[in-house]
Amino acid sequence: MIPYESEFHWNIAIPSILIAIAGISIAALMYMKETTIPDRIAKSLKGFYTATYNKFYIDEVYLFVTKKIIFNLISRPVAWFDRHIVDGTMNLIGNTIARVSFLIKGFQSGQIQKYGVIFVSGVLLLAFFFMYWWSK
Repeated sequence: MIPYESEFHWNIAIPSILIAIAGISIAALMYMKETTIPDRIAKSLKGFYTATYNKFYIDEVYLFVTKKIIFNLISRPVAWFDRHIVDGTMNLIGNTIARVSFLIKGFQSGQIQKYGVIFVSGVLLLAFFFMYWWSK
């Protein structure tokens, strides 16, 4: 079994830790006690502050794309097609088979005499049809 090996890159870890410490320190200075610094910074940054405060409107864009575009323009028509065309076709096939089987269920009575009459009737019908067809 090969042991798991990993590497630690100090050139990535140290700047990341220093940036995190700087951000925590600035936030502590701004919000530990009540000052007007955060309000002044927010007013000076105007639109950028509003955009970052609203997370660059990612949630609104996501909801618009999923609800308005994907759901209304893709999912709803696919659901309609499935419900009306696919399910309707399957229901039509099932109902047709049920109706036809109801109509022909008398043909399978188990009585040999009935089967004989149907067979002879079919043979006579075919014979008359072919005699008529070839006599022309």
